[in-house]
Amino acid sequence: MLQGVALVGLIAAILLPVGWGYEQRQQARAWQETACVYRLREVARETNQLIAGAWRGNACAVLRELGLEIEASR
Repeated sequence: MLQGVALVGLIAAILLPVGWGYEQRQQARAWQETACVYRLREVARETNQLIAGAWRGNACAVLRELGLEIEASR
């Protein structure tokens, strides 16, 4: 009985941080995509280029193609 409780506790101690880390990674990707969309809109406003339809799928990829990547936070 005690070994079963210990085993469940050990598994939970491993899976909870892994799940939490995965969720944080997903949120970071969502925020990065949001930042790329805002940056791409800023570039489009500044340059008056009609690139609005080009970035519907992945704004970060379009920024990379234009050579305007968002700097990574330090």
